[in-house]
Amino acid sequence: MPQHTPSEHAHWEPIAEGVWSLTHHFRNLGMPVTTRMSVMRLADGSLLAHSAVPLTGHQRQQLDRFGPLRVIVAPNAVHHLFIGDLLQHYPQAAVYGPPSLRAKRPDLTTLQDWPDAAAAPWGPAVSHQVMAGLPAFDEAEWFHHPSGTLFISDICQCWTGPLAAPVRLYLGLMGGRDHLTVPRSARLMTRDKAAARASAQAVLAWPLQRIVLLHNSVITHTPRAALAQAFSVWD
Repeated sequence: MPQHTPSEHAHWEPIAEGVWSLTHHFRNLGMPVTTRMSVMRLADGSLLAHSAVPLTGHQRQQLDRFGPLRVIVAPNAVHHLFIGDLLQHYPQAAVYGPPSLRAKRPDLTTLQDWPDAAAAPWGPAVSHQVMAGLPAFDEAEWFHHPSGTLFISDICQCWTGPLAAPVRLYLGLMGGRDHLTVPRSARLMTRDKAAARASAQAVLAWPLQRIVLLHNSVITHTPRAALAQAFSVWD
Protein backbone atom coordinates (compact mmCIF):
# COMPACT_ATOMS: atom_id res chain seq x y z
CA MET A 1 0.00 0.00 0.00
CA PRO A 2 1.48 3.41 -0.92
CA GLN A 3 2.29 5.71 1.97
CA HIS A 4 0.93 9.26 1.82
CA THR A 5 1.48 12.49 3.68
CA PRO A 6 0.49 15.91 2.34
CA SER A 7 2.87 17.37 -0.25
CA GLU A 8 3.65 20.42 1.88
CA HIS A 9 5.27 22.52 -0.83
CA ALA A 10 2.57 21.95 -3.45
CA HIS A 11 0.28 24.82 -4.39
CA TRP A 12 -2.99 25.02 -6.25
CA GLU A 13 -2.26 25.79 -9.87
CA PRO A 14 -4.75 27.49 -12.20
CA ILE A 15 -5.52 25.23 -15.16
CA ALA A 16 -8.22 27.37 -16.78
CA GLU A 17 -10.90 29.81 -15.68
CA GLY A 18 -12.68 28.12 -12.78
CA VAL A 19 -10.34 25.10 -12.65
CA TRP A 20 -7.40 24.45 -10.30
CA SER A 21 -5.29 21.40 -9.49
CA LEU A 22 -2.79 20.38 -6.83
CA THR A 23 -0.12 17.75 -7.47
CA HIS A 24 0.54 15.13 -4.80
CA HIS A 25 3.87 13.25 -4.76
CA PHE A 26 4.15 9.75 -3.29
CA ARG A 27 5.82 6.38 -3.78
CA ASN A 28 3.99 3.29 -4.97
CA LEU A 29 5.90 -0.03 -4.95
CA GLY A 30 9.08 2.02 -4.73
CA MET A 31 8.21 4.19 -7.73
CA PRO A 32 8.08 7.97 -7.26
CA VAL A 33 4.82 9.02 -8.93
CA THR A 34 2.31 11.84 -8.83
CA THR A 35 -1.42 12.21 -8.79
CA ARG A 36 -3.55 15.32 -8.65
CA MET A 37 -6.68 16.67 -7.07
CA SER A 38 -8.65 19.11 -9.17
CA VAL A 39 -11.50 21.44 -8.34
CA MET A 40 -14.03 22.89 -10.78
CA ARG A 41 -16.30 25.85 -10.22
CA LEU A 42 -19.98 25.04 -10.67
CA ALA A 43 -22.70 27.34 -11.98
CA ASP A 44 -23.63 28.61 -8.50
CA GLY A 45 -20.02 29.43 -7.62
CA SER A 46 -19.48 26.37 -5.44
CA LEU A 47 -16.81 23.76 -6.13
CA LEU A 48 -16.62 20.12 -7.18
CA ALA A 49 -13.51 18.24 -6.01
CA HIS A 50 -12.21 15.47 -8.28
CA SER A 51 -9.98 12.78 -6.71
CA ALA A 52 -9.12 13.89 -3.18
CA VAL A 53 -5.50 13.97 -1.97
CA PRO A 54 -4.06 14.80 1.47
CA LEU A 55 -4.10 18.57 2.09
CA THR A 56 -2.26 20.75 4.56
CA GLY A 57 -4.05 23.49 6.45
CA HIS A 58 -2.53 26.09 4.15
CA GLN A 59 -3.68 24.20 1.06
CA ARG A 60 -7.22 24.09 2.47
CA GLN A 61 -7.08 27.84 3.07
CA GLN A 62 -6.08 28.34 -0.56
CA LEU A 63 -8.92 26.06 -1.66
CA ASP A 64 -11.47 27.99 0.39
CA ARG A 65 -10.62 31.17 -1.49
CA PHE A 66 -11.91 29.63 -4.72
CA GLY A 67 -15.39 29.01 -3.30
CA PRO A 68 -17.31 26.67 -1.00
CA LEU A 69 -16.66 22.97 -1.58
CA ARG A 70 -20.06 21.42 -2.33
CA VAL A 71 -19.34 18.09 -4.07
CA ILE A 72 -16.57 15.46 -3.82
CA VAL A 73 -16.32 12.78 -6.51
CA ALA A 74 -14.28 9.60 -6.71
CA PRO A 75 -13.54 9.34 -10.45
CA ASN A 76 -13.15 5.56 -10.39
CA ALA A 77 -12.90 2.55 -8.10
CA VAL A 78 -9.25 3.25 -7.21
CA HIS A 79 -8.95 6.95 -6.38
CA HIS A 80 -10.94 7.22 -3.18
CA LEU A 81 -8.43 6.86 -0.33
CA PHE A 82 -8.57 10.45 0.95
CA ILE A 83 -12.25 11.25 0.61
CA GLY A 84 -12.75 10.59 4.32
CA ASP A 85 -9.94 12.99 5.22
CA LEU A 86 -11.44 15.70 3.02
CA LEU A 87 -14.92 15.12 4.50
CA GLN A 88 -13.58 15.76 8.00
CA HIS A 89 -12.86 19.32 6.93
CA TYR A 90 -15.83 19.72 4.56
CA PRO A 91 -18.64 17.69 6.19
CA GLN A 92 -21.28 19.61 4.23
CA ALA A 93 -20.02 18.24 0.89
CA ALA A 94 -22.01 15.58 -0.96
CA VAL A 95 -19.95 12.53 -1.96
CA TYR A 96 -20.35 10.48 -5.14
CA GLY A 97 -18.52 7.51 -6.60
CA PRO A 98 -18.94 4.39 -8.73
CA PRO A 99 -21.40 1.72 -7.55
CA SER A 100 -18.56 -0.67 -6.66
CA LEU A 101 -17.12 1.80 -4.16
CA ARG A 102 -19.84 1.36 -1.54
CA ALA A 103 -18.63 -2.17 -0.74
CA LYS A 104 -15.02 -0.96 -0.47
CA ARG A 105 -15.81 2.07 1.70
CA PRO A 106 -18.60 1.33 4.18
CA ASP A 107 -17.07 4.07 6.34
CA LEU A 108 -18.25 6.68 3.82
CA THR A 109 -21.81 6.61 5.10
CA THR A 110 -22.97 9.49 2.89
CA LEU A 111 -21.50 8.03 -0.32
CA GLN A 112 -23.92 8.05 -3.26
CA ASP A 113 -23.62 6.43 -6.68
CA TRP A 114 -22.98 8.72 -9.62
CA PRO A 115 -26.45 9.85 -10.72
CA ASP A 116 -27.88 9.96 -14.20
CA ALA A 117 -26.84 13.10 -16.05
CA ALA A 118 -30.26 14.73 -15.71
CA ALA A 119 -30.15 14.40 -11.91
CA ALA A 120 -26.48 15.33 -11.41
CA PRO A 121 -26.06 18.22 -8.94
CA TRP A 122 -23.01 19.48 -10.83
CA GLY A 123 -24.90 20.39 -14.00
CA PRO A 124 -24.93 22.41 -16.15
CA ALA A 125 -21.29 23.39 -15.62
CA VAL A 126 -19.96 19.83 -15.39
CA SER A 127 -20.92 16.61 -17.19
CA HIS A 128 -19.71 13.06 -16.58
CA GLN A 129 -19.53 10.01 -18.81
CA VAL A 130 -19.24 6.52 -17.36
CA MET A 131 -16.79 4.43 -19.38
CA ALA A 132 -18.78 1.29 -20.08
CA GLY A 133 -17.14 -2.00 -21.00
CA LEU A 134 -14.30 -1.70 -18.46
CA PRO A 135 -15.83 -2.89 -15.17
CA ALA A 136 -12.45 -3.33 -13.46
CA PHE A 137 -11.84 0.41 -13.77
CA ASP A 138 -15.40 1.56 -12.98
CA GLU A 139 -14.36 5.01 -14.19
CA ALA A 140 -16.17 8.13 -15.32
CA GLU A 141 -14.65 11.03 -17.22
CA TRP A 142 -15.58 14.58 -16.26
CA PHE A 143 -15.95 17.68 -18.42
CA HIS A 144 -16.03 21.30 -17.24
CA HIS A 145 -18.03 23.08 -19.93
CA PRO A 146 -17.09 26.73 -19.19
CA SER A 147 -13.37 26.00 -19.66
CA GLY A 148 -13.51 23.06 -22.08
CA THR A 149 -11.46 20.96 -19.65
CA LEU A 150 -11.68 17.15 -19.67
CA PHE A 151 -10.53 15.10 -16.68
CA ILE A 152 -9.38 11.51 -17.25
CA SER A 153 -8.12 9.22 -14.49
CA ASP A 154 -6.54 5.87 -15.42
CA ILE A 155 -8.08 4.84 -18.74
CA CYS A 156 -5.59 7.11 -20.55
CA GLN A 157 -2.04 7.99 -19.58
CA CYS A 158 0.71 10.26 -20.85
CA TRP A 159 3.89 10.62 -18.81
CA THR A 160 6.40 13.27 -19.83
CA GLY A 161 9.56 14.84 -18.45
CA PRO A 162 12.30 13.22 -16.35
CA LEU A 163 11.08 9.92 -14.91
CA ALA A 164 12.64 7.45 -12.50
CA ALA A 165 13.87 4.15 -13.91
CA PRO A 166 11.06 2.06 -12.35
CA VAL A 167 8.47 4.40 -13.91
CA ARG A 168 10.15 4.13 -17.31
CA LEU A 169 10.10 0.34 -16.97
CA TYR A 170 6.40 0.39 -16.09
CA LEU A 171 5.62 2.60 -19.08
CA GLY A 172 7.64 0.31 -21.32
CA LEU A 173 5.26 -2.48 -20.35
CA MET A 174 2.01 -0.50 -20.32
CA GLY A 175 2.60 2.34 -22.79
CA GLY A 176 2.02 6.05 -22.22
CA ARG A 177 5.48 7.60 -22.44
CA ASP A 178 5.33 11.01 -24.16
CA HIS A 179 2.02 10.38 -25.96
CA LEU A 180 -1.57 9.84 -24.89
CA THR A 181 -2.34 6.13 -24.70
CA VAL A 182 -4.95 3.72 -23.41
CA PRO A 183 -2.53 1.60 -21.35
CA ARG A 184 -2.16 -2.09 -22.02
CA SER A 185 -3.87 -2.90 -18.72
CA ALA A 186 -7.06 -1.11 -19.84
CA ARG A 187 -6.97 -2.78 -23.23
CA LEU A 188 -6.60 -6.22 -21.66
CA MET A 189 -9.39 -5.54 -19.16
CA THR A 190 -11.90 -4.34 -21.75
CA ARG A 191 -14.88 -6.68 -21.53
CA ASP A 192 -17.20 -5.01 -24.05
CA LYS A 193 -15.39 -3.27 -26.89
CA ALA A 194 -18.56 -1.87 -28.44
CA ALA A 195 -19.64 -0.34 -25.13
CA ALA A 196 -16.19 1.16 -24.59
CA ARG A 197 -16.26 2.59 -28.11
CA ALA A 198 -19.67 4.19 -27.53
CA SER A 199 -18.49 5.77 -24.28
CA ALA A 200 -15.35 7.04 -25.99
CA GLN A 201 -17.42 8.64 -28.75
CA ALA A 202 -19.57 10.40 -26.15
CA VAL A 203 -16.44 11.85 -24.53
CA LEU A 204 -15.07 12.95 -27.90
CA ALA A 205 -18.32 14.81 -28.59
CA TRP A 206 -17.50 17.36 -25.90
CA PRO A 207 -15.77 20.54 -27.21
CA LEU A 208 -12.60 19.89 -25.29
CA GLN A 209 -9.73 22.37 -25.19
CA ARG A 210 -7.43 20.55 -22.77
CA ILE A 211 -7.11 17.21 -21.00
CA VAL A 212 -6.09 17.01 -17.36
CA LEU A 213 -4.78 13.54 -16.59
CA LEU A 214 -4.78 12.33 -13.02
CA HIS A 215 -1.13 11.34 -13.36
CA ASN A 216 1.59 13.64 -14.69
CA SER A 217 0.32 15.52 -17.75
CA VAL A 218 -1.99 18.28 -18.87
CA ILE A 219 -2.48 18.09 -22.64
CA THR A 220 -3.17 21.36 -24.45
CA HIS A 221 -1.82 20.67 -27.96
CA THR A 222 -4.49 19.15 -30.25
CA PRO A 223 -6.13 17.35 -27.32
CA ARG A 224 -9.10 15.99 -29.24
CA ALA A 225 -6.94 14.50 -31.98
CA ALA A 226 -4.67 12.91 -29.37
CA LEU A 227 -7.64 11.45 -27.53
CA ALA A 228 -9.27 10.15 -30.71
CA GLN A 229 -6.02 8.38 -31.58
CA ALA A 230 -5.80 6.86 -28.09
CA PHE A 231 -9.43 5.72 -28.16
CA SER A 232 -8.96 4.13 -31.59
CA VAL A 233 -7.89 0.93 -29.78
CA TRP A 234 -11.63 0.20 -29.50
CA ASP A 235 -12.41 0.79 -33.19
